[in-house]
Amino acid sequence: MQTSASLSRSTTFLADLPARSLLGQRWVYHSLFWTVLSLYNTLYFGFMLNNYTQAVFEFSVKFPFYLVLVYGNIYYLIPNFLLPGKYIQYFAYLILATLFSVAVIQTLINHLIYINYCPVGYHPNVLFDPKPTAKRMFDTFSVFGVTSGIKLTKDWIDNQQRIKELEGQSVRNELEFLKSQIQPHFFFNTLNNLYSLTIKKSDLAPEVVVKLSGLMSYMLYESDSQETTLKKEIEHIQNYLDLESLRFGKRLHLDFKIEGAIEQKKLPPLLLLPFIENAFKHGTSHETGALDLKISLKVLNEHLLFEVINPKFDNQQSRKKHKGLGLKNVKRRLDLLYSDKYELTIQPSDKEYFISLFIPLN
Repeated sequence: MQTSASLSRSTTFLADLPARSLLGQRWVYHSLFWTVLSLYNTLYFGFMLNNYTQAVFEFSVKFPFYLVLVYGNIYYLIPNFLLPGKYIQYFAYLILATLFSVAVIQTLINHLIYINYCPVGYHPNVLFDPKPTAKRMFDTFSVFGVTSGIKLTKDWIDNQQRIKELEGQSVRNELEFLKSQIQPHFFFNTLNNLYSLTIKKSDLAPEVVVKLSGLMSYMLYESDSQETTLKKEIEHIQNYLDLESLRFGKRLHLDFKIEGAIEQKKLPPLLLLPFIENAFKHGTSHETGALDLKISLKVLNEHLLFEVINPKFDNQQSRKKHKGLGLKNVKRRLDLLYSDKYELTIQPSDKEYFISLFIPLN
């Protein structure tokens, strides 16, 4: 047995239910439609006939037939004939059903209402008098048309919603796939760097492990979301640059500039790093092993301008078969994320590569 407190909570819960939860029920919409249709018949035809009682009697006879015709059309004729493109069969069955229904309705109205149940003064019409027959056929087809239009419109809206959901899911899946390709690519490069340090028994190896641990934490746990803060992304880039600085030492000449207010700005994670990876991979001279790298990150109102400049050498033929994985992935991600709302410029010259990315920030 419920206590008064539990009853009070139940009452409060029911009172707090949003109205849309009730309106979302199919039976509510159907009941509302038939209520409106019955009121229309009663008020409009009662006014036209100057007799509301007769209008109520007639609609009470027509109502069961309308139910059978409407739901038969919605749940049988439309899915089995109209939607598959069997238009001739659909309209043939529709006309036959209408003619049969109107004939039965005429008979019932004449013999049940006009003769037995209507007040004195009502006179039965001829069974197939053209005027009332045409009127009732028009009424029946009107109900068919309205309900069919509602059904087809609802199905079209639902179908468009499903298409959007599938497209959105497909985009999300592709973005996750592209991001998952970037992460192993990055770890492969970094582990190679760590391997070279351990071979040399460098004292820098432990520091590399610590930096790599921080990067792995970011990639595995913080980059799963659709967005990250620009500040965190910059910290991630800085950790990567620190790792490369440990590997290159004095051979790396790095100019990393940050301008503008980076607080409260957001962007997709792991979007900028592939450009920097590409610069390290293709901007190193085989002869000297040195790299002159310029990175500029500017926040301009609600946009980010990101630029990378690295040298270009002629002795990079052996790297061509490996190039482009991270860059191709990030281009595809940009297309999916921003459509035509971003600008990516890649300008190779005889001596350097220049990459510029302009994207909106959230």
